[in-house]
Amino acid sequence: MVSNRLKSLRVEERKKKVVVIGEDDEPIALLLRDAISDEPGYQAVVVADGALVLETVRQVHADLLILDIMMPGLNGLEVYDRVREDTTVRDMPVMFVSANVPQFDREFKARKITAVLTKPFDLNDLLKRVRSLCPA
Repeated sequence: MVSNRLKSLRVEERKKKVVVIGEDDEPIALLLRDAISDEPGYQAVVVADGALVLETVRQVHADLLILDIMMPGLNGLEVYDRVREDTTVRDMPVMFVSANVPQFDREFKARKITAVLTKPFDLNDLLKRVRSLCPA
């Protein structure tokens, strides 16, 4: 079920690039959302449950997906695999942010994932990556 906020996002922010953030750590999620939404041409929405990320990406016609690995429901790698299997969103760029990058390096390489930032990250680096992956 998509909230009224997400429905209004589709209508009000059509000209902006929509970034969906799959992150269950609330302070990090809010930091990412606010920093990205403060950038001209971008609107970010947070989804804390991995199982709801794919539905949200479809509903809001996301332009970029930012994922943490450890989330309830589905982990970030499972969400990534489902996104890549879905013909409606498979070409959308995906970036990972995680404190456990070395632990998942093999999985990233197997999936040819190169857009990865290690927590803690520099917010300017993250915004530069967002602008690179999804130009406004």
